Amino acid sequence: MNLMVTLIRRELWEHRVLWIAPLVAAALLIAVALGGHAQVEVPRDVALDDRGRLALFALMQWAFVLPQYLLMLIVLFFYLLDCLYAERRDRSILFWKSMPVSDGQTVASKLLTALLVVPLGVFVLALLADLVFAAIIGLRFGDASAFVAWDTRTWLKLQALMLFGLMIAMLWYAPVAAWLLLISAWARRNLFLWAVLPPVFAVMLERIALGTDRIGDFLRYRLFGIWRELGVREGLGDALRIGGERLPRVDRLFDVIDASPVLGDPHLWLGLLFAAALVRVTIRIRRRRDDR
Repeated sequence: MNLMVTLIRRELWEHRVLWIAPLVAAALLIAVALGGHAQVEVPRDVALDDRGRLALFALMQWAFVLPQYLLMLIVLFFYLLDCLYAERRDRSILFWKSMPVSDGQTVASKLLTALLVVPLGVFVLALLADLVFAAIIGLRFGDASAFVAWDTRTWLKLQALMLFGLMIAMLWYAPVAAWLLLISAWARRNLFLWAVLPPVFAVMLERIALGTDRIGDFLRYRLFGIWRELGVREGLGDALRIGGERLPRVDRLFDVIDASPVLGDPHLWLGLLFAAALVRVTIRIRRRRDDR
């Protein structure tokens, strides 16, 4: 365990964008709340009941943290593509191979960093930044902010929902992370093209040769099907109307989401087996090559 912690620290030290980018994003959002010139005005022709206030409060909380998670996905995508390739590019792989650390431990540390350490770190950072953001908005706008007054219960439910979603997403997207690691260990150059073009060409070839789209349907399901299985789409279907605008009821997600369809989905467990196979191949590739 001490060795794995050290290897993960090495990843955070060598790839500082993993923690700098989330910190910068949180700082910018807080700076907007602290120094922005936006005005909060309560619409006079809109009367919200308690349910409406809670729904709008939850939507604002969701809008604040969503950019941080989207940025995390982008950072992790390029991290997984670069982490094994970079040590071949700068020849540092020769040094690390001389250390008493196996290839399996090295690959596992990179996968754990992307699927566990960084997502949980961003969750904690977003939670703290959200509290600071809400406090600043409350102090700056005073009575106007009471239009979407703070509700601790709804906030806790949202945090639990985000943590739950992260845990499920770690399992669901493990094959994608393993695929990017494999490309990082194998490709000599043009890593982005090697990662993206094979599935794109497979979809195009099937459409041209067979006139079907089964590969495309499978890829779309692997990328976005988790949210449909959890019931996110159905949960957002009950919309809140404010001044003629239709807004999703984010506050209802925690009550309607069900993990049993995902945990019972064979695609999840087959995906984990496929990810394990890709990781095994990645370890073998790293063990046998140290070139660019």
